[in-house]
Amino acid sequence: MEHITVAGHPEPIPASEVAAKLLRQRLETVRQERGADAADTLEGLIGARLGALLEEGKPSIDVANMRAVVDYAEIPEEEDNASGLERALRGVKDKLAQRGGMR
Repeated sequence: MEHITVAGHPEPIPASEVAAKLLRQRLETVRQERGADAADTLEGLIGARLGALLEEGKPSIDVANMRAVVDYAEIPEEEDNASGLERALRGVKDKLAQRGGMR
């Protein structure tokens, strides 16, 4: 078990080694593809969601929880040319992911 620090959550988060590695990989991929600001934004979103999971009673973050969070946490694109329906569907998807409904 590791204790990771993530922007968006003030305390170290207990997580499995595989979960911590998954987080590092996702942040590095975003950093390479979209830049440091996008990676920092994503880290804040992920940290807030992980903190919420801990507050809901999770003793630590396992790989399944981490995968659900990092795979569905989305940072806004530079330019959003999506139609109203696409944005609405994305909003529903984001809400489900936050509640753990997307698997």
